[in-house]
Amino acid sequence: MKRRSKIRRLLALAKGERGTELPEFAIAASLFFMSMLGVVGFAKAVYCYHFVTWAAQEGARYAIVRGADFSTACGSSAPPSFTMKYGCKAASGDVQNYVQSLTPSGILMSSVSATTTWPGTTPDCSSGCSTCSTTDSAGCLVEVQVTYTFDFGIPYMPKSNLSLTGTSEKVIQE
Repeated sequence: MKRRSKIRRLLALAKGERGTELPEFAIAASLFFMSMLGVVGFAKAVYCYHFVTWAAQEGARYAIVRGADFSTACGSSAPPSFTMKYGCKAASGDVQNYVQSLTPSGILMSSVSATTTWPGTTPDCSSGCSTCSTTDSAGCLVEVQVTYTFDFGIPYMPKSNLSLTGTSEKVIQE
């Protein structure tokens, strides 16, 4: 008899659901927090992409008002704050410094790079693109491409960097 009652008790414990809440909660909570980290990571990537495209537009704007006809050339002795505030003829390095100065918090300035090119063509290609007198003359195009290396920063995961790129092309005004 004693043996049968022990077996019945063991079978009752095996059939019962006592103690199953904790493992279920652990599984559900880990899935929930993983999905929340994914949403936060995706939102941060979208934030960085928005910055990259905006910085490309601002860098191109900086370059179009400082073309070949701009009155002063940037001297190597002038500090970057002076050249950004008072202006000078834009070179590729000046646009790079300007774009990096726009970097908001949450984005690493060292991971932001800007490449400026002057294709030497006009935007109206209906009769064939004509070459400007100089590549940074008024009426010619300037193209600024901003690149940012985005790191998801998820712990215990292999490094997965994403290269975000924004490009803007505008007509030089000055």
